[in-house]
Amino acid sequence: MGDDDLRRKERLLRAWADDLDRKGFTDLQVNLERFPVKPHGFGEHVPDVVATRGDGRRLVGEIWLCESLDKDDRMFARAMSYAYRGDVVMLLVPFDCLDEAEDMVREWGLSSEVFVQAIID
Repeated sequence: MGDDDLRRKERLLRAWADDLDRKGFTDLQVNLERFPVKPHGFGEHVPDVVATRGDGRRLVGEIWLCESLDKDDRMFARAMSYAYRGDVVMLLVPFDCLDEAEDMVREWGLSSEVFVQAIID
C-alpha cells in the first residue's frame, strides 16, 4: 500500500471511529498509531476497528480499498478470522467496488456474519 493509500485509509478510519463514537459504541479500539487503544486479542489479522454496540454485540470492522480486493485468499482468511472473534463483521469499501465486495462475501457464504457497506471518500 502506497503512502497516499495509507493516508487515505487513516483518514477514513478516523472518520469511522468518530462516527461509531457518536452512535454510542463503547470499548472502541482502532488500529492507528495515535489512538488510545489498539485492537488486542487477535492473532495474525488485526482489524481496523473493534467496538461494542449498545446491545452488547461486538463489532469487528475493516476498511478494504478496491485495490485490496484482488487478494482474494488473504481477504477470505481475514474475514473468517474476524467472524470467529466478533458478533458482527463490517467491511467498509469505496462505492466503486461495493458490488465486487458484496459478490465476494456472498461467494464465501458468510453473508449472515459479514456486512459490506460503502464509504464516502
